[in-house]
Amino acid sequence: MQLLVNMLIFSLPFGVILRMTPISNVSIYPYDLFAGLILLSVLFRVFVRREKIREKKLFIIISLFLLVGFISLLINIRHLTFQTFLISFAYSLRYAAFASIIFAFQFLDRKFKESINLKLIAAGTIFTITGYIQYFFYPNLRNLYYLGWDEHLYRFFSTFLDPNFAGAFLVLVLVLLSENIIERSAKKNRKIFTMATVWVITLVAIFFTYSRSAMVLLLTASAVFLIIHKLYKVAVIALFILVISFFIFPNPNIQGLNPLRIASIEARIESAQDALEIISKNSIIGVGFNAYRYARIRYGLADVEGTLVSNSGAGTDNSYLFVMATTGIVGIVVFVLFWINILKYLARSLHLGIYERITFVSIVGLLVNTIFINSLFYPPIMAWVFILIGFTVNRKR
Repeated sequence: MQLLVNMLIFSLPFGVILRMTPISNVSIYPYDLFAGLILLSVLFRVFVRREKIREKKLFIIISLFLLVGFISLLINIRHLTFQTFLISFAYSLRYAAFASIIFAFQFLDRKFKESINLKLIAAGTIFTITGYIQYFFYPNLRNLYYLGWDEHLYRFFSTFLDPNFAGAFLVLVLVLLSENIIERSAKKNRKIFTMATVWVITLVAIFFTYSRSAMVLLLTASAVFLIIHKLYKVAVIALFILVISFFIFPNPNIQGLNPLRIASIEARIESAQDALEIISKNSIIGVGFNAYRYARIRYGLADVEGTLVSNSGAGTDNSYLFVMATTGIVGIVVFVLFWINILKYLARSLHLGIYERITFVSIVGLLVNTIFINSLFYPPIMAWVFILIGFTVNRKR
């Protein structure tokens, strides 16, 4: 289990570069494989060795969400071929695999759990450094446009090939670094200078993504972080500087670097409208998790060729609308219940230490960020957050 968790963490900086596509619309990444092996290991311990899951409530809620997703898929099976059914069902397997990370941590010893903090910082630093290499030597994805990627001219997208998800990931790394710096500064730890240096280059990298959704996440996380530490005056000044910097940094003459660009806003509005139309016709149980791509085609909201090639055709920009469209009202209730339970646990435990604060700030920020991009279902971000949750809820054991 320790080996699998280590491999998972250090596969995250590779993003989507090591993608395998055995069949159309099915992409597998190294972190998918490691998460899948973690799931098998957890299932073996629970059902073969008869070891008990400690976080039963979370286990029941996640299992219920997966069950609702599968039932919704079965109800809509008449609209799918055997192949598209299996492709859609694969999304449930992926979510189950990443969610199993939470429960894997109960089988890890305390010494290993305590090492997770520095390993996540190392993985985040590798991702950031790789992104700077990309930013200066590979400034756009124009040559990969035929594979369904946007060109993202002069933007920091690192190994994710998407500045919005890269920006969100960088903010999560920044939150981790920020709490570590405050914790170590009180103890006068020698590593603080190195962490402060990484903190600065990570913050600059966030601006280089020119991602407004990442900026929303940064502002939200910063506000929650400073309020938790009761730095109210600093919060006002910092947020003001961040907002001003975001408008000074970009180049308004280039569409992708213009903070007032409307093309992406219009695209997000159109994406939300498509989701709402699908929801209106499948409000109770949805179109199946995750048969969203095929539902768009069925309702004439996208052409077949373009949707099958696009890397974003399988979902919508808003995670809440995505869950409602694929699992209906039943699914969104269970989904929201899961995050409420996590936040309630963390809110009660903020006084316990650094890891509770890191996880709380990261999740609150993502719950806002996911209104604009489907970050709660982006695999590297899912892995990062579930690692934080698993580590936090099992740390005291």
